[in-house]
Amino acid sequence: MNLGYFTFPIHPVEKNYYQCLMEDRQSVILADKLDFKEAFIGEHLTDKCEQITSCTNFISSLVFDTKKIKLATGTLNLPNYHPASIAGQVAMLDNMLKGRFIMGIGPGSLTSDMEVFDTLNKDRTEMFLESIQHIFDIWNTDGPLDLKGKYWNISTKDTYDKNLNIGVLPKPYQMPCPEIVVTSLGSSKKSLNAALDRGWNVLSSNFLNNERLLEQNKIIKENNRKNIHWRVAKFIFINENKSIVNDYALSDNSPIFFCFKQIFNKLKKANRLDIFKKNIDDKNEKVDFYKILNEISIVGSAQKVKDKIQEIKEKLPMMKTLTYVNVDWKDENLTRKSMELLANEVAKNIS
Repeated sequence: MNLGYFTFPIHPVEKNYYQCLMEDRQSVILADKLDFKEAFIGEHLTDKCEQITSCTNFISSLVFDTKKIKLATGTLNLPNYHPASIAGQVAMLDNMLKGRFIMGIGPGSLTSDMEVFDTLNKDRTEMFLESIQHIFDIWNTDGPLDLKGKYWNISTKDTYDKNLNIGVLPKPYQMPCPEIVVTSLGSSKKSLNAALDRGWNVLSSNFLNNERLLEQNKIIKENNRKNIHWRVAKFIFINENKSIVNDYALSDNSPIFFCFKQIFNKLKKANRLDIFKKNIDDKNEKVDFYKILNEISIVGSAQKVKDKIQEIKEKLPMMKTLTYVNVDWKDENLTRKSMELLANEVAKNIS
């Protein structure tokens, strides 16, 4: 049973910023020691609860403090950047990590980030697709750049000098490119298949209900590609003490509750709560916050969590990696112990 890791990362606004960053670093270092296979790092620029403003900068701080785990952008929100900047940063990171890198990409979802980058009223999907194509073209050329697009024109044709070695960007360690992963929150069948047909892999959000995951399992199974790496993210907390589970994982004071509440309210503001519905076309279906939280969380004793994961694995046979969602370390000892139990007592015993 492959284990992955993902962090948004969401912390209470009153928590010291430096402490939040160090906590997030330690969680990835612990995941590496526990043999998690990969770690996705999210980013936002204008969110006081999610203050990793650059996932590439954060990953660079972990290059020499981790040994085996693959480090992944989760995601690079491409409309927010110049494609040449991303191409250069990713190539450098991939080389520093000797290929221990995964490139998670997306159009971005935080409206305040869109506004600050002046993309709020632009076609961000179109920008996203143009950007990634520019990035691929940059990596695939050894000569001067002369790329034309609707949003970016990228050229070194006037300054390129082969003898001086200027006018060409560096190449990734993994050629032609690192593994590309897109996240799926409310993806339609058409958009999910489009990503798969491009050769990209998928990380399904921990906010998707069972019905949506079953739909995605069917889509992936029926796709012509046979080497799809599908990751499914979940809130997970393990403790043998039932009262601790009820308090630390399920109560209104729990870090899982806090994380879900933040995302739920953002989606509500953006009028996107339909993603939580069993049937997104049903206008009368009510969205119950507590019912959803209970459904998307896997909590309890090691045996109970093992049984739940085994059931998920049987229902979603196309899933290759279960991705643990990191939340605020309100209690460091409880969180560390939970991750240790997941890695050592649960995952190793899943058939």
